[in-house]
Amino acid sequence: MDETFVPSETVRTDGVCGRLFHGLGDGPHPGVLVLHGGGGARGYEGTYAAMLAEHGYTVCCVEYFGAPGTRDALVDVPLEEFRDAADWLLDRPDVAGDRVGVVGFSRGGEASLVVGARFDAFGAVVAYVPSCFRWQGPSWMAGVGPNQPTWTLDGDPLPYLRIEKHVATDEIDDPLGNVGPNPPRLALERASAAERDAAAIPVERIEGPVLLVSGGRDTLWPSAEMASRAAARLANRDHPWRVEHLENPDAGHAIRVPYRFDGTTDPTATHEFGGTNAANARAATRAWQRTLSTLARL
Repeated sequence: MDETFVPSETVRTDGVCGRLFHGLGDGPHPGVLVLHGGGGARGYEGTYAAMLAEHGYTVCCVEYFGAPGTRDALVDVPLEEFRDAADWLLDRPDVAGDRVGVVGFSRGGEASLVVGARFDAFGAVVAYVPSCFRWQGPSWMAGVGPNQPTWTLDGDPLPYLRIEKHVATDEIDDPLGNVGPNPPRLALERASAAERDAAAIPVERIEGPVLLVSGGRDTLWPSAEMASRAAARLANRDHPWRVEHLENPDAGHAIRVPYRFDGTTDPTATHEFGGTNAANARAATRAWQRTLSTLARL
């Protein structure tokens, strides 16, 4: 499916930066935000959003760093930007309902849980290979120091887990964790209970269904463990809406757009972020079907 077949437009207005995909068919349509990960907007989010639009959703891919009109790096991002994007979407005459869904990938999955737990505008949360904790800004980015927050609220940084505090440089053979210890995993294991408690996302405050998607062979961070922690927290605190943790033991971090294999991709090859291409493709297809089911509960 080519996303160009779905009507879309660039958005640079009212503090909202991104791309809007218009739902196909008679509207108004439910609204959904799609949040990219720590690599910035790479294009697959647009394809994913276009597929949602084909299924009758009006979708805004929010660009919150690394794009024109936004900051250069994933640091000091006000959560209010996501709230404002949701409110902007809800104010549109072609969007139905009083709450939107949010789908995020990786750091965007972290963000989807954070904003879902913070703002009433969000009614269903889908988090692909997410974290159940807030993490520091990625210090490997140009201009980012080792101790800067990713998210702020009302101008104040939200507590976060630090990697450099717990992981020495000489312990890391590969910053992505493909060889040697995985830095976020080490940091998570070595953080104190008080540090983990302070950085934990209060997912039980989400007022709607939650879908967590993880890969057991994720080499960027332990998404399966962190998604399990989020699911357990929701269960232990009697979250009244449907919660699902879709575990994919053989998949890695690149669980993204479904149905995208082509003749040039070796299904048996291992992806740089873990899991084989075939396992990641199967996981993406399973997650897509569960996502549609979750968003249908908006």
